[in-house]
Amino acid sequence: VVSFKSTSSLLTLNPDLAVSSTENETADDGMMYQSGTSMAAPVVAGAAALLFEANPNLTPGMVKMLLQYSAQPINGADTLEQGAGQLNIEGAVRLARSLKKGFDFNAASNGTSAVPFGWSMPSTSTSIGGHSFQWAQLILTDHAFVTGTRLVSKVQGVYRYGRTFGSGEVFDGTNFSLETTQYYTSYLTITPSIVVSNGGSAGSGTSLFASGVLVGDGVLVGDGVLVGDGVLVGDGVLIGDGVLIGDGVLIGDGVLIGDGVLIGDGVLIGDSVLLGDPTPHM
Repeated sequence: VVSFKSTSSLLTLNPDLAVSSTENETADDGMMYQSGTSMAAPVVAGAAALLFEANPNLTPGMVKMLLQYSAQPINGADTLEQGAGQLNIEGAVRLARSLKKGFDFNAASNGTSAVPFGWSMPSTSTSIGGHSFQWAQLILTDHAFVTGTRLVSKVQGVYRYGRTFGSGEVFDGTNFSLETTQYYTSYLTITPSIVVSNGGSAGSGTSLFASGVLVGDGVLVGDGVLVGDGVLVGDGVLIGDGVLIGDGVLIGDGVLIGDGVLIGDGVLIGDSVLLGDPTPHM
């Protein structure tokens, strides 16, 4: 982020942060590059102010949704690294301007239209300085991300004052539960994964691992699921030390269940079945 130079010796110690080679610590209007929340926070605050200017009736939750929905996905970054993506003020403001004016977003019930009659989603791409990109078109929860235009077009109880959409979960297969009495409307897609973005929209990319799957120390529940230290549940599943459940399944010491099944020491059930020592049964 480019902003005013630091009043400390940071620029002197790191001259490569200067916007131009003529920058110095004595310049009153010197500019420098820097990263971190101290640089990003005022820019995001300014973006929020522009959204409230575009539509003063927005709630903080609606502002957060608009900023995430219109964000620019970063190719190669995963969800934990980038959230929804980079701030895209142009898209967020354009999206906010498409919503109803003079509408009480905090009092409206779930499912109430937040957009004017005949509304259609604005173009979900932005072009700045000759560079074009797709919007993220999603919001993040604690354990998933949610996509769908109704995140914008329908008023959700989660956007009201004092609420967040960080603790939702799947409800009856199609809706998305926030609390016992609040939910996202249907026609939304819920994806409980951490994704390495390909720069496209709606969380497209490569799944890194299922999210919301860590339960206790060393306990991972997901694809190729790990439950407890040394306990793997998945294809060729291992449950406990020496306990394998899968094709050619082993349960306990010397206990194999599968084709040519062995149950107990010297007990084989399958082709040329053996039950006990040493009696064979065809």
